[in-house]
Amino acid sequence: MLRGGGSSGYFSPEGFGDVLREVWFAPGRFFGRLDPDGGPLRPALFASSVLYLNLILNELLKEVWLGEFNYGLLYAVTFGFPLALILGPLLVAGLATLVLTVLDGVPSRRKFGPVFRAFGYASAVLIVLWIPFAPLLALPYAFYVATVAVRELLFISPARAATATLIPLGAVILIFALLLGLDGSYELLTNPPGN
Repeated sequence: MLRGGGSSGYFSPEGFGDVLREVWFAPGRFFGRLDPDGGPLRPALFASSVLYLNLILNELLKEVWLGEFNYGLLYAVTFGFPLALILGPLLVAGLATLVLTVLDGVPSRRKFGPVFRAFGYASAVLIVLWIPFAPLLALPYAFYVATVAVRELLFISPARAATATLIPLGAVILIFALLLGLDGSYELLTNPPGN
């Protein structure tokens, strides 16, 4: 069941830095105060920005680490923007749909908006994926943040929220691991700068 009564009782700071700080350090408070009816635009742009920054910073780190400055950074800046603008919201929408499917059997329009907003902002945890070995810590924390987000926005028990988020997110990780193989999965999780 969702909160009613409009957005008058909510205070959700939705600036980029505010969201990063709140999601990383106080996810329960952030998602507890997030307006479920705030609309999809800001969280979609936020998720796209996180993806775009990861692309740019990963390429920049690689070029600095190897000492080879080439067109890779220019390509990441130029072509990464439209890619991130499309992929960010699509990935968030896909995960929201999977979570609602596990939770209710069928995603509902009433719940999709709040879960999309929550996952859009939960992508703040992924801002560190460009740092070597950070994915090893960020991914488990992202599972936790996604569980908190679903629990706070949909008012369900922690166990039900964990089940609804961990099954689809775990399945996505497993699919990537099977597609990439052992070496590819290791490189994805450690993100060594020389690759």
